[in-house]
Amino acid sequence: MQLTSLTFVMIVLPVLLLIYYLLPAKCRQIYLMLCSFFLYGWGSPGRVLYLAAFLCYDYGAGLLLEKCRSNQIACTGILAVSVLIQVSAMSFIRNTAENNFAFPFGISIYTLQGLSYLIGIYRKQHSATVRFSELALYLSFFPVLFAGALFSFGEFAEQNRNQKLNVVSLSDGMSLFIQGMAEKVMLADTFGYIFRELRQIAPENMSMLTAWLTTIVFSMYLYFELLGYSEMARGLGKCMGYELPRNFSHPFFASSISAFMLNWNITVVLWFETNFKRFLFRHYHQKWIEYGSFLLMWVLIGAWYGMKFQFLLWGLVIGILLMMDKLFLNAVIQKNYILGTIYTGIVPAFLWVLFFSDSLTEAGSYWKAMIGFGNGILDSSGIYFLVSYLALILIGFYVATDLFRNISERPTAQKIGQKFMLFKPVFHGLLFIFSLASMLYGERSETLWLWL
Repeated sequence: MQLTSLTFVMIVLPVLLLIYYLLPAKCRQIYLMLCSFFLYGWGSPGRVLYLAAFLCYDYGAGLLLEKCRSNQIACTGILAVSVLIQVSAMSFIRNTAENNFAFPFGISIYTLQGLSYLIGIYRKQHSATVRFSELALYLSFFPVLFAGALFSFGEFAEQNRNQKLNVVSLSDGMSLFIQGMAEKVMLADTFGYIFRELRQIAPENMSMLTAWLTTIVFSMYLYFELLGYSEMARGLGKCMGYELPRNFSHPFFASSISAFMLNWNITVVLWFETNFKRFLFRHYHQKWIEYGSFLLMWVLIGAWYGMKFQFLLWGLVIGILLMMDKLFLNAVIQKNYILGTIYTGIVPAFLWVLFFSDSLTEAGSYWKAMIGFGNGILDSSGIYFLVSYLALILIGFYVATDLFRNISERPTAQKIGQKFMLFKPVFHGLLFIFSLASMLYGERSETLWLWL
């Protein structure tokens, strides 16, 4: 079941929250775990078996690591085998079952969550839980499973112990959920429709304008798809007393690639930095090992998005660009903010082509058109799409930058700002109505989280 389906929004969510708030505190975690498994298996109960298998393995391996704490060699062996088994299983399943109706979406998320749990025990950051239901809820918590973001078992356990439910958290959570739903069904789905129309044009026949429009529209689609689901997850978590971390923070028009990536899929990058680079290579101080591990980390992040060669190449190039920033580009960009903004606007756009191209040959055709060696500078198709959707593209860029955050997330202490905040419930009510209308009558885009 998708978080943006009418069945979930109008029936399942109200009933789920009503029962959740009526239950005694000691019953809520069990209830939430059962609901998460139910929603995950909706339409295809067989996919629950994948999640159950990973859960049982992590629970047993966690207890074994706890028992062998005094034996470092045994702990290292258990963790190494666990990583090998789970990563191999995830890779095999994603490569063989991706087009299957029973494909276990979210497998990358609960695999990383499970490995984070085991690594935390190994590093003595927390103890293994003896409560099977607690680990089951951590891995299956449906807002995270359906939409991210990643967070550690220690943070989850702490919030379980200090959970506070009140009208304020419910109200704030629903506001955030509605905002994310609007970003998904009103912006992402619309950009997805435009992108599919542009993809009907062969890249060999594209002008420079059409090629750039295709890339820009895809970047807006990708961003609002992932952002929308992430904000919906944060909202649902807040409704149920959990504070999930922010996963995206207005990355567009950043002044460097480093600033862009610091605000893009924040928790995924943090997971790989914490549980891969700092964990495996923290004792090595040679420059070549530091750079090599950094590049390998970004290749793995690319693989997390998809197992195709294009994703690995995207990760490698991003890693190289970030190293260039660190070594010399940041010093140049700090002296010229406008130059840095232009650079950060152009380079990621070229790299997004790797995400939607079916091959490097096709990506090369898009790049050729983008630099003016395709079907000229302008063509009728490009002009038509530009005139038809320029307003939407400008709105998308505005919402994706700090300009929007300045008026939506930073209420001023002035009286006029406080009066404006009184209309916030009305604004979210209108967003909810328009989102429902989009869900009823709009053309839905392919769900990107199925990749994960």
